[in-house]
Amino acid sequence: MASSVIDYSSDGLDLESDYDGEVLRDDEQACVEAPSPISVDGLDTPPPMGVILRYSGYLDLVHEVTQSDLDALLSGGELNDRAIDVLMAMAHAQIREDQPDTMADTLVLPTSFSGALLDALGERGSITAIAHASQRISQYHEKFWKSKLILIPVQHKRHWILVALANPHLARDRSMVKPPSQVTRRKDIRPDDHPFCILVFNSLQKAWSVAPLIELLKESIRYLWSAICGGVLEHVDSHNVKCPQQLDTVSCGLYIIGFAESLMRAGVSERIRRSAQGVRIIDHAEYDDIFKPSDLSSATFRQMKGSLLQQEADLFACLQELHGQNASSGTFT
Repeated sequence: MASSVIDYSSDGLDLESDYDGEVLRDDEQACVEAPSPISVDGLDTPPPMGVILRYSGYLDLVHEVTQSDLDALLSGGELNDRAIDVLMAMAHAQIREDQPDTMADTLVLPTSFSGALLDALGERGSITAIAHASQRISQYHEKFWKSKLILIPVQHKRHWILVALANPHLARDRSMVKPPSQVTRRKDIRPDDHPFCILVFNSLQKAWSVAPLIELLKESIRYLWSAICGGVLEHVDSHNVKCPQQLDTVSCGLYIIGFAESLMRAGVSERIRRSAQGVRIIDHAEYDDIFKPSDLSSATFRQMKGSLLQQEADLFACLQELHGQNASSGTFT
């Protein structure tokens, strides 16, 4: 496959937010000092009717959230791609603040990536759809195979699943001489031969088969490896992870947010990956500590995410108001 569709011009992720305005007054500082995925860029035009939040996450992708998105979250409804993207960005922003060194190696892809990839399940040619999906993240290709964890939210037939790529930085080319198995750790029950692995988190495992999606994702990963690294990917291992199951038909979006938050905690993705591959065993206590299933099934978890989204919307409104008041002085750029 030709690599000409790939844009190699990016210098990688820019994980810092820049502010080029004047020194903030105390009341202005109160609006922007809290950790937030929102940037002040793009405030020069008012949002469309119904949009309560326009933000730029760490991938510099601008998203808009409407009042109906927030209402659905608070009232117990389904989450759409806009809500998923902003909640993923908020989780990443918070955990990155807590553990910046670890999160520098974590990539959270937007829902638009999987949306483009799923076109290959229809009548369109798979190669074309895979190339189109790869273009959605072309500016981050340099980071892709250097990451330790990549999270991909995927929606198929109104059901959300979370796909995690564990240890892309340890993927190998088929032509390379195979290194010896990794050193067996104290709790390991067998050698750890394939640390690069696809992990699938499906909160409705008995009702939804994701096998076609995973095969498609494998093809896209092989395509990216060939386009970026110029070789043939040696092995793509994949496993369905035993994870908490939703108790209704509308909470899948919230569950993948919870799964993502767990995986982004230091060391958790490796524990889950090794368990899924049979390298080690996770007991019930450790399972509960990782996933906190009682929290995920609680209405409190939904309300907490709704409150966080409301807080971001209020912050955005505050920034909009301040931007309007200071437009002539150039306080916001």
